[in-house]
Amino acid sequence: MKFSEVTEKELDFIVETYNYYIKNSTCIYFTNPLTRADVKNIIPFAHATYKTYIAVENNDFIGFCYFNRLKPREAFDISVEITIYIAPQHIGKNCGEKLLHFLEENITQLHFKNIVATVNDTNISSKKLLERNNYQCVGQLTNIAEKFGKKLTLLFYQKELSIIN
Repeated sequence: MKFSEVTEKELDFIVETYNYYIKNSTCIYFTNPLTRADVKNIIPFAHATYKTYIAVENNDFIGFCYFNRLKPREAFDISVEITIYIAPQHIGKNCGEKLLHFLEENITQLHFKNIVATVNDTNISSKKLLERNNYQCVGQLTNIAEKFGKKLTLLFYQKELSIIN
């Protein structure tokens, strides 16, 4: 699997992937389809620090991942939030693990201290992925959102990084 920073040419894949999950799952809390312009406002696109990557294997888009600012307050600048999405046809092939490890390597090189991931409590595969990789569930917001007539609970996972500066 090869990774590269996202450019304009991969945006359609990201829009298509986001819209698949918007329409078919509760793992993403958007309810309306996204456009290219929407996606460019959501993901870090051509940003100096925060990055979005595309994963490709045999000329096939596998998924995308990114790390972004946790909150727009300077005190949070030691932490990032990660997001990983796998193309539907590649789910269950251990791709999430590869994308997570790639993100962690890049985040560690930039000397961040914490990685945060938010996951819907029914997203069992993402929960298992994070827990297998030493993320701790550190909180939850119960019934914080609603989609498809279901109340959704958002879990917060955190991994503290050991970095020597």
